This record gives sequence, C-alpha cells and structure tokens, in this order.
Amino acid sequence: MNWGNKNTMIRQKLATAIVLVTAIIVGLLPAVPVSAATSSSGGGNGLKISPVRSDLTISPGQSKTISVVVQNVTSSTANLQAIINDFVAGTDESGVPKILLNPNQYAPTHSLKHYIAPIGDVSIPANQSKEVKVTINIPKDAAGGGYFGVVRFAPASAGKGNVSLAASVGSLILVTVPGDIKENMTIASFDARTITTDKNGQVHERSSTIFTSPKNINAVVRFNNQGNVQEQPFGKVELKNRSGKVLATYEINNTTPRGNVLPSSIRKFAVPLTKVGSFGKYTLVGNFGFGSKGQLLTAKTSFYVIPLGLIIGLIVLVILIVLAIIYLPRFVRGYNRRVLRRAGRR
Repeated sequence: MNWGNKNTMIRQKLATAIVLVTAIIVGLLPAVPVSAATSSSGGGNGLKISPVRSDLTISPGQSKTISVVVQNVTSSTANLQAIINDFVAGTDESGVPKILLNPNQYAPTHSLKHYIAPIGDVSIPANQSKEVKVTINIPKDAAGGGYFGVVRFAPASAGKGNVSLAASVGSLILVTVPGDIKENMTIASFDARTITTDKNGQVHERSSTIFTSPKNINAVVRFNNQGNVQEQPFGKVELKNRSGKVLATYEINNTTPRGNVLPSSIRKFAVPLTKVGSFGKYTLVGNFGFGSKGQLLTAKTSFYVIPLGLIIGLIVLVILIVLAIIYLPRFVRGYNRRVLRRAGRR
C-alpha cells in the first residue's frame, strides 16, 4: 500500500472522529440562556393602592365608575395628583406591563387613556385612606375589543407630566368592549427550562432538551395572542416518564385573578417540575384553554436528565472507541509484520 495514501486515510479518520466527538459534546451541553432580568413594582412614597387591577366589560355608549382606594401609610399628609396613562405588553414576556409615562403619548391601539375621565388632586391625612372614583366613558362608535390603561397617584410636588413609576402607585384597568371580538391565540413554544435567580435578583432561564440535574427545571409555555382582546389562558401540564406513566400534573396561570395575555403580544407561563428524577427521559403534555368558547390548545415536548458524571464517562468512552478504531488496526498490522520478520529469520 502507498504510505502517502495510508496517512491521508488516517488523517481523514481522525478528523471524522474529532467531528463526531465534538457533535456529541455539543449535543449534550445545554443551550445558551434565553433570557435574564426581572421587573418589580412597589409602593411609592409610603402609598398603597387597591385594587391593583380591575377587569371590566363596558358596552359602546356606556359608562362605568369604579372605586380605587389609596392608603397613606406615612406619618404626614400626602397631597397627590392623579395621572392617567396607557400601557402595553412588556418586552420580556413576563406579563409586567410597560406603562407609557409620557403625558402626550397614547398606545397605538387599545388605548383606554382617551376614555378615562380626568381625576382631581387628592389629599390623604397621615395613616388614612381615601376612596377615589374613576369613571370610564366608552363612546358609541368604539370598536369591539380590549382597551387598557392605568390610574397612578404620585406626590403633587413632583409636578405634572412624566412622573416615574418609583414615585407612584397605580391601578391597572382592562376593559372589554363587546362587538367584533376576535379571539385568536396560538402556542409560540412549549419547552423545559432551568430558571434560577442570582444574588442580585436577576432571573436566568436556560432552555434545553438535556439537563445534568433535575433541579430548577420548569415547564414553560408561551402564548401568542393574535386577536384583539386580552386572554386569560389556563390548563394543565402532565409530566410523564419514559414508559408513559403520569408522574405529576401541574396547573398554569391558576392565580386569582388570572394573568392576561394582551393582543399582539406573547406571554410566558412557567411551572416548576417537582417530580423529575435524577436520570431518564421525560415527556411534557400540555392541554390549555382560552376564550369565551373554551377554545383548546395542545402541545408536547420531551427532555432528558443525564448526570454530568455519566456524560463525561460517555464522552471518554466514545473517544476511546474512536481511537481504537483508528490505531488498533495499525497496531495489529505492525505486530503481524514483526511476527513475519522473525519467522523469516529462522
């Protein structure tokens, strides 16, 4: 055999082996993080508000007045201004709304700010509460669908206009106007993710099909609302083992009230998987409902839990097998040549 061709074949086999091992390692490693960050909200300057959210249905040409209670938990009188803003879905898919703080800004669609009557300033003595009336007037020609806004209360000394969220408390208002309602929701994705929180309060998510530990694994479903009204999806996720046995059933969006998915947005819901073992294949089956007619959505996905030590052992075993495939034939041929040479000298 030509030794040049033989060396070329060996190099090709070695390159193939490297590619094979690399593919195995990459396939076993988790995917890159898909998101990080949390948002939080709280009282401003010793104020509390109730309710934090109101869900209303108001027909075109009708009005509705609700009560919002603002509590001053400080030891001095609070002189407050009422600020009306629109809000839209946040960009992190967590359900935390993005409030449009600019006093001259309106939501491009679904604006409720147009329809909330102005509210005068409020003075609340120390450690007391005051009931504030909020009136929503829906015009006769309003299109059917969802409309969203927030009424905030901030210190009057802050001046009118762009007052930050940190200096205020707010009550969200979501209105459904009967009419040409379009309910259209799909599942953007359904997968398993590890969700952890670091010491700074930042949330880190990592999506994968292979995990090295059963800790912090969550089922995550992302709903895409393509209709014109807010939706409150609900349902259950089944966790099954390799044989198909149901290990546990988990409910999503089972808070009171349920979380909303605003039109033209995606919102994710996560539920911790507490019955995952230390090794094996697992399957998630999701059955969800939404809308006024109980429309159904289903999804299914699988993932594996393989301990890190086992992964390393498998990689080492594959490397040894590949090296044996490449070098063992050379060793055998060399051994045979030496035996033949010795036999020829006798």
